[in-house]
Amino acid sequence: MNTITINEEQALWFRARRGFLAGPGAADAASVARALVGVQAQQEGPARLALSQRMAARPNVAALQAALTAVPEGLVHTWGQRDTLFFFELADWADVVAARDQWGPGRRLGPRPSLETLAACGEVVEAADALMTKGVVDGLVPESLLEGLLPYAEKAQMEPLRFATTRVMWALAQSGTVSLAGKRGAERLYGARTWLFPEMAWPQDPDPVQAAARLVRRYLASYAPATPADIAQFFGARVREVRDWLAALAGELVAVECGDRKGLLALAVDVDTLRETPGDEEDWPVRLLPLWDSLLMGHKDKSWLLPEPADGKRVWRPGAYVTATVHARGKIVATWKHEPRKRGLRVKVTPLSGWRASFTEAVAAEAQIVATHLELPEAEVTIT
Repeated sequence: MNTITINEEQALWFRARRGFLAGPGAADAASVARALVGVQAQQEGPARLALSQRMAARPNVAALQAALTAVPEGLVHTWGQRDTLFFFELADWADVVAARDQWGPGRRLGPRPSLETLAACGEVVEAADALMTKGVVDGLVPESLLEGLLPYAEKAQMEPLRFATTRVMWALAQSGTVSLAGKRGAERLYGARTWLFPEMAWPQDPDPVQAAARLVRRYLASYAPATPADIAQFFGARVREVRDWLAALAGELVAVECGDRKGLLALAVDVDTLRETPGDEEDWPVRLLPLWDSLLMGHKDKSWLLPEPADGKRVWRPGAYVTATVHARGKIVATWKHEPRKRGLRVKVTPLSGWRASFTEAVAAEAQIVATHLELPEAEVTIT
C-alpha cells in the first residue's frame, strides 16, 4: 500500500470541502446526504439545519421540508447505523439495508417480530396506495409479541399494542419494506417502498460485506483520513468486521501519515485533493453546526476537532448528547444555543479554548442565516 504525508489542516480542509462546509455548497439535500453517508435525523430540526447549512441556497424550513416530503426527492428517512434515524440518499438505501447484518445490533430491547408476522404485515403495507400510520397492522400483531414486549411498553409508558406496532414498522423499515414519510399531526406516517418509489430497482440477496464496503468507500470519500476504529465508530460495528470491508477495497486505499496519528487510510483517487493547500477565511468560513452534526459523529478520535482535549466534555455529553458547535478552520471554538422568539432568534455562544474575538462578526452573520432558515426576522448574538 502506498503512503502519503499531509498535515492536520490539510486533512480538515479535505473534510470541510467534501462535507460542503467550505466551497459553494451542495445543489440539493440528496447531495449532502450522499456526501455524509446519511444525515442523522432522530430530531428533524437539527437534521434540516445540517442539510441547509451545507446547501448553496441555504433553504429555510418551509422550502426544505417541502423538498424532504416530495415523492420522490432522492432522500429516504429510515433507521441506519447505530439504530438511529437518518436521511439517506435514495441510492444508498439498499446498501444500508444489506449492510445492517454487518453492523452492531443496536440497543433496542425485547423480542423482534417473527418472520411470519413481518411477512403478513408486509403484505398489508405493500398493498396500500397511500401513506399510512402504524395502526394499519393493528390486527396482525400476535399475542406472543404483545406479551414479550409488555415489560418494555410499561417502562416506556406506552399502550402495549401501540408499542408493538411501532416495533413492527421499525422492523419493516429495517428490511427496506417501508420508510418514514413525515407526520399527520403528532402521528408518524409511513410509506411502502414499492408505492413511494415504484421505479426503484431493489437487489435480490445482496452481499452484506460488499454493501458495507461500498458505504465505507463513500465514508472515506468525505471523512478521510480515518482509521479502522473511526469507521467502526461511525457504523456502530466492530473493528474485526471493518477489516473485512477494507479487504474488499484492496487496491483502492493509501496509508496516510499525519503527525503522530497511526493507521490512517484514504482513497487513492483522493490523494491529490488531500494534498491541496487550505483556503483562506473567505474559502473556509466560520460555521454554526447543529446538535448531532455528522462532522462530530464521524470519527472515534475527537482530537481532530479540539484545540484542547478538555474542550471535549463540553461537546460530547452524557446520554449521547452532542452539542451544537461553532467551527473555525475545522476546529470547534465554541458551543451555541438558540431560542426562537417572535421578534427573532436569540443565539448564545459559549467560547472554548480556541475562541478569538475576531470570530464574532462571522458568527453574527451565520446566526442571521440560521434565523432566516427558521423563518425569523433577525438574530441577536450574545457571547458569554
